[in-house]
Amino acid sequence: MVAWLAGKRLGGRTTLPGGLMMEELYREFKHDPLYEKIALHIENLVSSGKLQPGNRLPSERELAEGLGVGRGVVREAVKLLAERGLVTISPGRGTFVSGLDPKFHSEQLGRLFRRGGHSYNDLHEVRQILEVEIAGLAAQKATPADLEKMRQAIEEMDATVSPFTQSEFIKADTAFHAALAEATHNSVFPLFMDVLMDLLEEPRFMMSQMPDVPARSQAHHRLIFESVQRGDAAAARQAMWQHTQQVAEDMEVTINAHAAEGNQLPSNPALDGQ
Repeated sequence: MVAWLAGKRLGGRTTLPGGLMMEELYREFKHDPLYEKIALHIENLVSSGKLQPGNRLPSERELAEGLGVGRGVVREAVKLLAERGLVTISPGRGTFVSGLDPKFHSEQLGRLFRRGGHSYNDLHEVRQILEVEIAGLAAQKATPADLEKMRQAIEEMDATVSPFTQSEFIKADTAFHAALAEATHNSVFPLFMDVLMDLLEEPRFMMSQMPDVPARSQAHHRLIFESVQRGDAAAARQAMWQHTQQVAEDMEVTINAHAAEGNQLPSNPALDGQ
C-alpha cells in the first residue's frame, strides 16, 4: 500500500502511481506550498477511486519516507485533507479516507480556475451565459419547495438592504442564486455556480459598496423570481440577462475606480490576498 500510494524511489527520484515523478508534480503546481502538492496527490487518488472510503492511509513516517519529504509536510497535508473532509483522523487508529463531500468536486474545480489566472471579466462572462439558461430552466422545473427557498432569500435581502448590512446581503444574494441553480434539478449547475460565485466574491463585495447597487440588485432579483414563479422561461432569461449585464457594468466601474485610487483590485482570483 505504501509503495503504491506514496510512490517508490527510483535512482533518488520518487515515482507516483502511473509513473508520474514527484518532480513533475512540483513543476505542474510550482506555486503551491509543498504540503498542498502532497494533499492534491492524495485527493486525485480519492477522486479517481484508487483510494476508497474506509481505506487507511500509511503512517506519517511511511508517507514521508515514500514521498521523500519531511514529516511536517505530510502532517500539514493530512491536516488540510481533514479540513476538506476527505480523511478522518482517529487518534490511536490512524487516518482513514472519508466519503466524498458533495462540495469536493466544486472545490477542486475552483482551485483549477484559480491556478489558471482567469480574469474576473472572463469568469463573469461564463457566469452570465450559465445563469441566463439556469433562470429559464428554473422557470420550467421549479417546485414549490424551490420557490420557497428563493422567496426566503429575497426576504432576507429585503431585510439587509435598508439599513444595509453588507455581509448579510451578500450571503442572501448567494443563497438566492444557489436556490435558482438547484431549481434546474440538474446536479451540475449548482456545482458550477458555487465555484463561480466564490471566485467572484471579491468584486461582488466591492460592488455592493457602490451607492444604489444593493437596491437595484434586489429589484432585479425580484423580477427574476416573479418570472420563475409564473413559469415564464423567456421572461426569466431576459430578467437574468439584464441583471448580469448590469453586474458586468458595475464590475467595470468598481475595478476602474479602485485603479484610479491606486488601490488596485486583483485582476483575477489567483491574486486575492497577495
